[in-house]
Amino acid sequence: MIRGNAVVVNAKGLHIKPAGAMSRIALKYPCTVYLEVREYQVNAKSVLGILSAQVKCGESIALVCSGEQEQEALAELLAGVENGFGMKE
Repeated sequence: MIRGNAVVVNAKGLHIKPAGAMSRIALKYPCTVYLEVREYQVNAKSVLGILSAQVKCGESIALVCSGEQEQEALAELLAGVENGFGMKE
């Protein structure tokens, strides 16, 4: 199990588009992926799970990956969060 931290840069937080992008990345890998923010721990492979955490711009999140290809998954997810999943909003 590995963990990485990042700050959400999307102006509207993790709304539907970046949440969808995050879950698509997570679904590419066979490991389990969780998003942790405040008191929430949600499945990062679920768009509804990500949306339920109501992550705002500027919040620090943790991504926790466990299993096969966990390092690759974490690296791609952290890069996505740091560049706003390529979205300006």
